[in-house]
Amino acid sequence: MSKLSIIMPVFNAEKYLREAIDSIIQQSFTEWELLIINDGSTDSSESIIQSYADKRIQYHRNDQNIGLISTLNKGIDICRGD
Repeated sequence: MSKLSIIMPVFNAEKYLREAIDSIIQQSFTEWELLIINDGSTDSSESIIQSYADKRIQYHRNDQNIGLISTLNKGIDICRGD
């Protein structure tokens, strides 16, 4: 079975970010990689993301906000799963 890639673009999402990440971690299916791409957030999104030690979570950061579509395309370029 292949690994599932999940791309999560993040921009100033501190309010719901922990809940979203926890929801993915708690799924019964465990063969996944979560690519979280911070699209230039100015809130505490980065510290929330970095508080997770799960090896299936990969954190990437855009130096500035490049927008949803460009961030999703970046995720597609770096994902390793299906």
